[in-house]
Amino acid sequence: MRILLIHASRFTYRAVEEAIESPPDPPSSGEFENCLVAFVTVEAGDGAAEASRAASDIIVQAGRLGVECIVLYPYAHLSPSLASPELAYNVLTALEGALRSSWKGLVHRAPFGWYKAFELSCPGHPLSELSRSIRGELRVTYRGLPLEEAQAKGLIESWLIQSNPWGRDSEELFNRLGLNTVHGRVTLWELEQELSRRLGVTERFYVEKPEAIYGLRGVAALASLCSKSPSGNAILVWGDVGDSIIVSTSDPRELLEKLGVKLGDSVNLALGSEGLDVGVRGYALLYRARRGGAVPLLYSVNGRHCVGPLRSLAYAILDSGLKEADEGKTPVLHYKLAPIQAAIIPVSEAHLDYARAIASKLEELRVRVKLLAEGSLGARIREAGRLWVPLVVVVGDREVATNTVSLRRRWEAGKQEVVTVEELLEEVKRLNRSSPLD
Repeated sequence: MRILLIHASRFTYRAVEEAIESPPDPPSSGEFENCLVAFVTVEAGDGAAEASRAASDIIVQAGRLGVECIVLYPYAHLSPSLASPELAYNVLTALEGALRSSWKGLVHRAPFGWYKAFELSCPGHPLSELSRSIRGELRVTYRGLPLEEAQAKGLIESWLIQSNPWGRDSEELFNRLGLNTVHGRVTLWELEQELSRRLGVTERFYVEKPEAIYGLRGVAALASLCSKSPSGNAILVWGDVGDSIIVSTSDPRELLEKLGVKLGDSVNLALGSEGLDVGVRGYALLYRARRGGAVPLLYSVNGRHCVGPLRSLAYAILDSGLKEADEGKTPVLHYKLAPIQAAIIPVSEAHLDYARAIASKLEELRVRVKLLAEGSLGARIREAGRLWVPLVVVVGDREVATNTVSLRRRWEAGKQEVVTVEELLEEVKRLNRSSPLD
């Protein structure tokens, strides 16, 4: 439930025409002075608990203002996730009843289901405008038991309810690769674009931030959000780049593996009374992080499949790479998903101008480039490796004299090749057209 509270020195309204077929209230009008006007949007999933909490908040604000009347004004414009008209009306009348039973002043509710004209005069003091988002507590059970009790009985393992799945190594890698920098945001945007293209996403909706994104509580919040999507092919967004979920009618499990997520030790979890009860039926796919925590990546409910949050998916890709490193393999990010796509390393300061010129040519092709020019040559090559850079370009006397570069491709461990600058640029153009999902 979303509420906008306005202290009105004067407020008037009148019903103009029907907004829904056969509205439950008759048309009416009203005129009030020195009132608290509550513009109320009822959201999908709201019920008696939200009505009760909203009433408490409204009464507290009315007491602060010292007003003698409260006007409830149905207003379906504060949220993209609207309840059905029947549910909205029931919650509004429950809110009205809760106010009347707990507050001695005048309570008036404007008619539901009508387009209304209104005039409002607000005095503009610090308490005259206030917004509220009322959400019920996340109710999660496993086979009918609270999570802690189910864990104590041995029905679920402790890692499934772990709130932070990322270990120190993973966190350090995320920061080192700069996933929270501008380059990292571009990487997350690339990930969103690739999945959207492959899954046929056509719409974008802004939604409430989920209460949790990790463990079984994360499954509950994200599956509920998925079930409320207004469309079967959409992006649900609540914050920065990466704070989004892709909704599709196509099963994207194969795509997760192509992106590099190790699904061998992931867990399929039934959603419903026989498993995790979150109010919807279906299943969820939980990635088991290297540290042991559960990261929900895929939930299938109501005939639709949801992937994300995309930031969690990006982290899972990196975490899977650390698992590869544990096995003695070189972890590789697809070129399009690497925060730094090319590292340019001059052998000495004498080759710096040539290195800068190559970096400039790559940047013109929208390559995310990092120039590594300080420290020993070996240390800089190792730094490029620590950054998981797909293309490492080394230039020295020979390269400057022949207009070439010494190229190392991360996916060809131990191999080094001398190519012309033009050949490098052509290879980058091919990589720019590539997709991690092909």
